[in-house]
Amino acid sequence: MRPRVNLQEDVDLVGLPLEDERPVEVAPARVPATPGEWIRDNLFSSVFNGVLTVVTGALALYLGYQVLRWILVTAEWAVVKANLRIYMIGRFPLEEAWRVWASVFLVAVLGGLSFGVSGHRLRWTLRKAALRAALAALVVGALVFFLDGPRIWILTGSVPVLLAASLKAGRAGYERLRVPLWIGWGLAFPVVMVLLRGFGGVPPKLWGGFLLNVVVAVVAIFLSFPAGVLLAVGRRSSLRAVSSFCVGFIELIRGVPLVTLIIAGFNLLPLMLPSGMDLALIVRMMLIFTIFSAAYVAEIVRGGLQGIPFGQYEAARALGLSTTRILALVILPQALRSTIPAMISHFISLFKDTSLLAVLAITELLRAARRASAQLEFLGAKKEAVLAAAVLFWVVAFSMSRWSQRLERRLGVGER
Repeated sequence: MRPRVNLQEDVDLVGLPLEDERPVEVAPARVPATPGEWIRDNLFSSVFNGVLTVVTGALALYLGYQVLRWILVTAEWAVVKANLRIYMIGRFPLEEAWRVWASVFLVAVLGGLSFGVSGHRLRWTLRKAALRAALAALVVGALVFFLDGPRIWILTGSVPVLLAASLKAGRAGYERLRVPLWIGWGLAFPVVMVLLRGFGGVPPKLWGGFLLNVVVAVVAIFLSFPAGVLLAVGRRSSLRAVSSFCVGFIELIRGVPLVTLIIAGFNLLPLMLPSGMDLALIVRMMLIFTIFSAAYVAEIVRGGLQGIPFGQYEAARALGLSTTRILALVILPQALRSTIPAMISHFISLFKDTSLLAVLAITELLRAARRASAQLEFLGAKKEAVLAAAVLFWVVAFSMSRWSQRLERRLGVGER
């Protein structure tokens, strides 16, 4: 029979209390600093910081004044207003522009429904309300200046109306619309291609402007993602032939500048096609951008796969899962989740790289801006023409970045 142990007596012998009887000290809550305290602590905490703040503030005000004065007074925005159609759709026939508008309306409806089903609501604070009001005023002012005619106003105004209506419908439908929305987004691109090209539509050689940049980027993104995942998985394959092919493909494509691949697609790709087969130039460029993007997606996914602990594989095998199920159900979801920031960053760069199509004299957005500033009546307005194109690129890139940040928060990327 084991003797009873009196823990209290043993602790008393060494003179230590069994329990810490000292009161627990709770750190006081941090009192939010007033605006004056924040300015004093962060901008004028020393003489040097105060001088630096004054000089930097004066320089920022001067530069801001000069930029606003140039934008609102000096700049000749007539070059953008006169060439707005070329900026947006290039040589796309005006009588067929309804196809573009139908595609925009389809995306607006799907986007509004998705936002409504997500349950996300905009947070309104005084600062955010002021920023949104200023942004809305800026957008409305730009539309008033650049758009002429009741028809274009009706079509443009229909986009936010459809967004608002579909957002409300999405919140009302919520659970019932989740599966149809996945199907809708999956079919959106084929439907848009049918709208643009099918039923006696417009051939790709007449596509141009911002429309061409978006179409090429969307095709490359959606086709390169599954191709890149397959390449990344194939690179880790135990089959030597498969892994060698994947490694060779990835290293070859990543080691060549994109502009070189574009020129090769223009000159060499037609020679590699079967006799009698001819692909439109735009289709060839879509293929080149897809191949280029797939190699980079493969490397991004490979980094995510290497970050998965080996214990995940062992646990999945202990459950009796096959190799395919381990990859599809356990490994790839974790790897892809961790690669969201790098993946979206690559897709943003890919969208901006579509401006390289200008080297083939394709009238994408940047080339459209340069051609507009080369017109006799607008000579010397190159800054205004290029700035308008830069703003369109920035709007898309910034929107993708914000969507990525929201997706990261929802999935808890970077959190344990």
